[in-house]
This record gives sequence, C-alpha cells and structure tokens, in this order.
Amino acid sequence: MDDRAFRNSATRRAAARWVLALAACATGCSTYVGTTARSFLGHVRNNPDPNIRYIAYTKLASKDVFESDEQRHEAVAVLIDRYQKGNEPIASRAIICRTLGEIGDDSAREVLLKAVRHHEAVVRVEACRALGKIGRSEDATSLAQSMAVDNVEDVRIAAIDGLAELKSNDPRIYKVLLDAMENEDPAIRLASLNALRKITGKDLGTEPTPWRKDLEPILAATPADMRAPATPASPADEAASQSAAAEFRPDVAPH
Repeated sequence: MDDRAFRNSATRRAAARWVLALAACATGCSTYVGTTARSFLGHVRNNPDPNIRYIAYTKLASKDVFESDEQRHEAVAVLIDRYQKGNEPIASRAIICRTLGEIGDDSAREVLLKAVRHHEAVVRVEACRALGKIGRSEDATSLAQSMAVDNVEDVRIAAIDGLAELKSNDPRIYKVLLDAMENEDPAIRLASLNALRKITGKDLGTEPTPWRKDLEPILAATPADMRAPATPASPADEAASQSAAAEFRPDVAPH
C-alpha cells in the first residue's frame, strides 16, 4: 500500500467536513459562552442564536467542564432532547452526536443508533464515530452495515473508525475489515488496516495476506458469508429524518 495514495483521499475527507468547520469559524470562535458546563447548558437552553448554541454544544464535549456526574447526566439528557426534537440545524445535530460520544455516557446509545441512519451524511459521520465510543459489542453490526452500503466515503470511513473504537470480538468484523483491505478505495484500505491494528493490538504490515493467515483460526470457525446485511431504517427513523428535514431552516443554520 502506498501511503502517498492516501493523501488525496484525506484531502477529500477534510473537504467533506467543511460544514462543521465553517460553522465553528463563522460564529467567531472567540465568542464568549462561559467556562463551565452550567453556562454552556444555559446557552443551549435559552440562547436564540443557533451559532452560539453550536459553540456551547462543542464546549460540552470536554469532560473536565462537569462538576459532578449528576451534571454530566443532565448535559447528556439535554443533548439527547435537543437532537430528538430536530429543531437544530444539521451542523448542530452533527456536533451533538460528536459531543455525546466524547462525554461517553451510554444512555446516548439509542439515539446514536438511529443517527447512523440519518438522511444527512455529516450527521451519520459523527454518529458512527460516537457510537464506536459508547456502543456495545453487538452494535458492530450496525457500523458494518454503514461501512458496506453507505454511498458516502466519509461515512464508510467513520464506520470503520467506529469499529476500531468498539473493538468487538465478533469474528464477522475481522472478515469485513480483511475484505475491505482489498477495497479499490485506498482510504478504505488504510482505515481498515488501522482498525485491525487497534482491535487486535498487532501490526502485521500493510498487506492483507499476513492478516488473513494470522486470523485464519478465527475465520475458519465462522460461516463463509460474513458481510452484515443491509437493513433499511425503521419507519420511525424515516419519519424522524423527514421531520428533521422539514424543520431545518437554512436561515438559522450556522454560517
């Protein structure tokens, strides 16, 4: 594998994240929103400016801002409520997913499982990575589905990153990642390699053959067809996506 080949893909992925970066910069990153979780939550609840709320959502991603577990749980509950209501701009809904992952409270697991099927790719990207941080072993199947069937490269890579964080011992995940090491997309190959390194704690080089040989005893004991089936979003998830799209108002989005 040629590391230089990954640079162009990395550039494309960086461009796909412009929504979040632009939103943060355009608000004026020096805008003062306080220094404590209490002040951030106050802005989330009461500030009419979506740009300021976006900054507050971002600031809540630091675990150091919380004075107690009770306050942390309160923040998670507020973030989940704000996401589920669907009134925030898409960039804010994406950053809410990221912040829930950084806080690390597994009570956000259900909302993230739905968010990985969101109609906007930027939300799916953040949800996949966040789910990897707080999900359960069985959630690897959902991430593998996104990795296999999503039509956006950034989402597929985020799903692989999520699998790396989740560190599921499901042998089907090894098979999916091994197959992805031979994907035509060099970014997918690199992400899959790094995921295998992180999950196994090994470094067997950049070619798939040594990895297949090492994992052969595990793979031999599993069914031949290991690819996770693609499943459509539930009717409830589809309704939530449609509601979010209807409520998204470009005139209040971070810009």
